[in-house]
Amino acid sequence: MDKLVVIGGGAAGMSASSRARKLKPDMEITVFEATKMVSHAPCGIPYFVEGLFNDENLFMTYTPQFFEEKRKINVKINTKVTEVDLDSRIVYAESKDGKIKAEYDYLVISTGSLPKKLSVEDGNDRIFYAHHPANAVELREKLWSLNNIAIIGGGILGVEMAEALTHLGKKVILIHRGKYLLNRTLDQELGNIITQRIMKDAEVRLDERVETIKNGGRLIITDRGKYEVDGTIVAVGVTPNVELVKDKIKLGETGAIKVDEHMRTNYREVYSAGDNTESIHIVTGKPYWVPFAPVANKMGYVAGSNIGGHEMKFPGVVNTQITKYKEFYIGRVGLQEDEAKRYGFKPIAATISGKTRARYYPDAKDIHIKIIADENSKKILGGQIVGGEEVLGRIDMLAAAIMKGFIIEDTFFIEMGYLPAISRVWDPVIVAIRQLMKDE
Repeated sequence: MDKLVVIGGGAAGMSASSRARKLKPDMEITVFEATKMVSHAPCGIPYFVEGLFNDENLFMTYTPQFFEEKRKINVKINTKVTEVDLDSRIVYAESKDGKIKAEYDYLVISTGSLPKKLSVEDGNDRIFYAHHPANAVELREKLWSLNNIAIIGGGILGVEMAEALTHLGKKVILIHRGKYLLNRTLDQELGNIITQRIMKDAEVRLDERVETIKNGGRLIITDRGKYEVDGTIVAVGVTPNVELVKDKIKLGETGAIKVDEHMRTNYREVYSAGDNTESIHIVTGKPYWVPFAPVANKMGYVAGSNIGGHEMKFPGVVNTQITKYKEFYIGRVGLQEDEAKRYGFKPIAATISGKTRARYYPDAKDIHIKIIADENSKKILGGQIVGGEEVLGRIDMLAAAIMKGFIIEDTFFIEMGYLPAISRVWDPVIVAIRQLMKDE
């Protein structure tokens, strides 16, 4: 009987083990998870902090008991893997009950990511990282007790935490190294819209670099000044969690674990999936790293399929992202304009502003769209949307077009649905595409 060991019970790990179980009903499957949660959703942390839900179990799509009883997967929570012997095919782990030794025929490494840290002096009792839902209750209790809170980093997590805390009436100062917020998600035309909106609720400090944090998170020193606060949230990004195997498994250019199309590492029986795993950007053909749950789930599904004997390939990523701030939904896919230049494309772009509904239908929302294409091949390279509604569907449509290599004219002729209550006869995306057609 084949034995599968999975290190990490997040999105990728549980997708891999569930898929393998379906294809091989008799396989012995063990999942080691260092926390009390499996199949968890870190993206829900800002909404938990905001108070939109109170049951921490809702972070889990399914409980450990569900996987054990319904899918016959041996889930060992609160159990940390301490060593992997790849030559002997043995995993060593520890829990409060003692040490565990597990042999495997197949191994899936799905250890996720870790938050990046900043230089800290004099303790860290008021420095917070909104990263893992297992710590969300403690995080919320501490943040709710504070009034004046700093957020370091104006990326997606920083913006989402700013939304949560300003909703709670907290005084927020948001310190960001970029010239505008969400600069790794949006180009400046659309990024300025969100930056100006957040400035209505929080003190936003742009183009400013944090040098150190003192007094346990109560004093922030930057290259431009000092800020006294009650506590500090650090949201400067994440890094692949490869500490366990970095000297044993081959890593890629991005620092994440390198895999082939089947999610195999340089060891044929060892697979990797999730936020610790490198992929290929479909637009550029170059190594790329996307730490997002939908990608992790599909990576795990592919790994589990191949372990279960059903060949499947992971095609790569186009970096589809979506977030929100108050009344605005914010989406992007593909390459930003500067990214396109760095990868050797000759980008052309069109940016338009419009409405989400027919002009006679009440309560239409503003929507702003930027489409980027390659002047030479005419292929769509990227898209960005900021709007009051119907952003997700439009971004998903562009993601499909980019994944399949659509050119400008292909995208123009996509037969989009029309209903006055949620769209216009000339959809705003098609209006932006039409602007690019003028260059042809």
